[in-house]
Amino acid sequence: MADDVTLPVVFRDLLRRWKVAVLVALAVVVGTTAYAGSLPDEYTASTVVAFAPKPLGNAGADTVRVVMPRYVAYVTSRATVNRVAPSVGERPGVLSRAVAASVTVDSANLTISVTLPTPRRAADAADALAAATLDFADTDLLLDAVVVAQALPPTFPSGPPRRLYQAAGMVVGLLLGAAAALLLERGRPRVRSWRDVALLTGYPVVGRIPPSRVLRGAPADAMLDPAVGAAVRTLRTNLERASRERPVHVLVVTSSLAGEGKTTVAGSLAVSLARLDAHVLLLDADLRRPGVLRLFPGPERPGLAEILHGQADFESTVRPGPVANLFVLPTAADPDAGDLLARRFSDVLAKARERFDVVVVDAPPLLGADDARTIATLCDGVLLVVDVDTRAESVTEAAAALDALGVRVLGAVANRARDARALGNYGSYGSYATAPERQA
Repeated sequence: MADDVTLPVVFRDLLRRWKVAVLVALAVVVGTTAYAGSLPDEYTASTVVAFAPKPLGNAGADTVRVVMPRYVAYVTSRATVNRVAPSVGERPGVLSRAVAASVTVDSANLTISVTLPTPRRAADAADALAAATLDFADTDLLLDAVVVAQALPPTFPSGPPRRLYQAAGMVVGLLLGAAAALLLERGRPRVRSWRDVALLTGYPVVGRIPPSRVLRGAPADAMLDPAVGAAVRTLRTNLERASRERPVHVLVVTSSLAGEGKTTVAGSLAVSLARLDAHVLLLDADLRRPGVLRLFPGPERPGLAEILHGQADFESTVRPGPVANLFVLPTAADPDAGDLLARRFSDVLAKARERFDVVVVDAPPLLGADDARTIATLCDGVLLVVDVDTRAESVTEAAAALDALGVRVLGAVANRARDARALGNYGSYGSYATAPERQA
C-alpha cells in the first residue's frame, strides 16, 4: 500500500507467501534435476600434435605462431570432418558438433578434443583427426608435425555439467518463487502501515498498538509494558478528545474480520478506563466466537447468552474484573446470535447504561454476519480495529458498511503497527458521562 518497497517490506511479503515461493522453487529444481538426469553421459578424449619448423626451411618461432591458427581451422572445418567421419563410423553432423581444437599459449602444440557418448568413440575420433592433421602437415613447406600424446579412452565422463544445471535451477527457482510470491501478495494489497488505515477507511487513526507478546496475556499485565501501556493510554486520550462534543456511554469495538485483535484492544482499553476511577463494563457481545474469557478467565455461564434467553438476570451475571472499577460480562457461543441480539440486546444495554459510566462492547467482526451492525446501531460510538496485515478490500468494505449504517465512528485503531508511536499527550477521561446513580 502506501509504504515504500524496502527490504523489510519485501521480506515480510515473502514470509506471508513463503509457501508459494517454496513450491515454485521446488518445482523448478525438480524439473531441472530431472532434465539433467535424463541427459546422456559425455566423454572427452584429447590428442596433442606438436609442430616445429622444417630443418631446411626458413621458418622461425614467429612463423610457427602465425601458421598454427591455420591448423585449428583445418581440424574444425566441415570438409575435414566430412572426410574423417566415415572412417570412424560417425555422422558428420555429430562429429562436427563434438570436435574442438586449440593452440596452447606460447607453444607449438595443437590440442584436438572430441566429446562423444562413449569413451572409445571419442578416442577413435580424436586419433583420426590427428592423423588427418599429420597428412595435411606433409604438404606444408614450413612446418613438421608429430603426435606427442595419443588419445586414450577417458575413464570418467566429462559431462553434462549436472551439478551446474542443478545449481542454476536452484537460483532460478528461488528467483521465480520470490517473484511469484511478491506478485501474488502485491496483487491483493494489504494494509501495511497506520497511514494505510487512514487512507482506506477515511477515519482518523486514534490509536496505534505495537506488536508485543505481552498482549497475549492479561491486559492488566500488558499495561505494565512501556510501549503497550503508552499506546493504550494514548488511545484513551484520543478517544476522550473525540467524544467531547457528545459523551460516549457505550463504545463498540469491532473489526472487519476475525483475528485482528479487537478483543485485545477492547480489554486493554477497558482496563485503562477503569484506572481513571470510572465504573467500566467489558461486555462480550460476540456470540459466535467469544473472546473476553481468554483475557479474563472464568466460567462462561451464566453470561450474555443466558440473559438474552431470559435464563439469567443482568445484575447477578455481571462479575468483578481483576482491576478495581472494572466489571466483566462474558458469554458463551449461541447459534441464535443474530435473532437474540436483535430482540433483546437493547434491553441489556439499557441496564448497563444505568449502572456503569462506560460500557465497552466487544462486538463480532463486521463482515460475514450482521451481528456487529445490529450492535453498532444501538451504541454511542464505534471503534474500528484494523490489523496491519489485513486485506485492503476487507477494510474498505467494513468502512463502507459503517458509513451505510450512519453510525458514529470515533476512529480506527492500527493494531500490531510496527511504526507505533505516541499520539498526543495523556489526559483524563472526563467527558465520559457519569451515571446519576451507581448500583453496587
